Amino acid sequence: MAFTVVANVAAVTQLIGQATGLISSIIRAVATARQNRRECENLALRLSIIGDVLPRLPRDPVVERPLKELRTALGKAHELVLACQDRSAANRFFGARRHADSFREINARIYFVLSLFPMVNYAAITSHLARISLEHTWVPTMITVPSPGSPSLQTLTVVPDYPCMFSWAEIVTATNNFADKLSRGWSGTVYKGRLHDGPEVAVKVLDKHKPHDTFVPELVITFRLRHDHIVRLVGWCEEEDDRMFVYEHMSNGTLRDRLQHPGGGSSSSAATAPWMTRVAVLLGTSRAIHYLHCGAQPVVIHRNVSSSNILLDMNWTPRLSGFGSAVYQAAGQERGGQLVEEVVGTPGYIDPEYSRTKRVSTASDVYSFGVVMLEALTGEDPATLQLDSIRTGKLALKDVLDRRPSLDPTLPQMEALEIVADTAKRCLCLSRMGRPDMSKVVANLEEALVVIRSHEPMSMARLSLIRRRTSEN
Repeated sequence: MAFTVVANVAAVTQLIGQATGLISSIIRAVATARQNRRECENLALRLSIIGDVLPRLPRDPVVERPLKELRTALGKAHELVLACQDRSAANRFFGARRHADSFREINARIYFVLSLFPMVNYAAITSHLARISLEHTWVPTMITVPSPGSPSLQTLTVVPDYPCMFSWAEIVTATNNFADKLSRGWSGTVYKGRLHDGPEVAVKVLDKHKPHDTFVPELVITFRLRHDHIVRLVGWCEEEDDRMFVYEHMSNGTLRDRLQHPGGGSSSSAATAPWMTRVAVLLGTSRAIHYLHCGAQPVVIHRNVSSSNILLDMNWTPRLSGFGSAVYQAAGQERGGQLVEEVVGTPGYIDPEYSRTKRVSTASDVYSFGVVMLEALTGEDPATLQLDSIRTGKLALKDVLDRRPSLDPTLPQMEALEIVADTAKRCLCLSRMGRPDMSKVVANLEEALVVIRSHEPMSMARLSLIRRRTSEN
């Protein structure tokens, strides 16, 4: 009896793993689809949501047959998306309509298979699907907890774990008719808002003249990201030509704001805060990028890492944002980079090799983060940074170091900042193959933070070990 139970659990677990693997393969293949891109991206969005739910299914034999049917449907969906990668002009012309019909059939089959699951009323799934249904009305969850340092109780609002679909009317109410403008970017305008009896949010309203196909990729990617140093997607809205994202609001603005405009909206600033604060911000951001490259499935290439896309909360904890141009890394394109139609990013931060070849890779994010590290060290705008002189060593750290945090840094501080500067220079290698991966960047920044906290100088042997580790690729 016990053996049978274990066997059933193993069978269901294997089927869930196979279905999840197919979903990941489909999403990766969508990144390089040439035909029916709208249908491919919409399919990827639906499957990303299904992929998040699958691991929650009970390991019960009753779900085994529906899972087998789902696996078959996903296999056909994968074949269809691969067919959409055909670069032949004739095939693109004659195949688009045929593929559109196939997409309708695949979607219908997937929906039918899902309807077979007897645990459709299972709490986790119904809760999840309710949040993304067209009839959804967001209702916050209220919990009562003890107040810190007081015997009294306080009521807290808990934001849903998964993004929710909002109506236009809900967004208008939350933003007080878009009264508080926070910023303006290349893809749209961000407004401050507050959900009904809930937390503050940042509502990103996409420009209507921007291509519609920029909305679905950002939604697909950010929907699945879960990391302490990545800004969380609370929800979205899509009604007629209006497309919006609702993100958690970060009260301290961006790292760029704090470096370039130290007095803006804060009693303290990253510009004058201790060096430990800047290094901690860099470390948190590096962990977010490392998660995109090594923890996310599929791998995510941000393509727009910059100080303007590093948000800071009230405790100066960084959150990476700005996923409007992010892409999934296509299978088999890890070393040579994948070809993209357009080079995007913030001037001053863009990898020159990516800019020249239109081939983007995770190393492109490493280069951009190298610029951010130098920006944090110097306090200078990337447009004015003498990158070539810093990269070649013609300018020493002491010649360019920002003196606002401290006119006379201590020896441990200088050693820690030398680690950051040396790591940044290696990230700025003109060839992607010469740059360290993010795991080494994270390790070095962790070391720098330990040194700056210890108030003790580091031995030369330890410093040499750090530099050797970074240079090994």
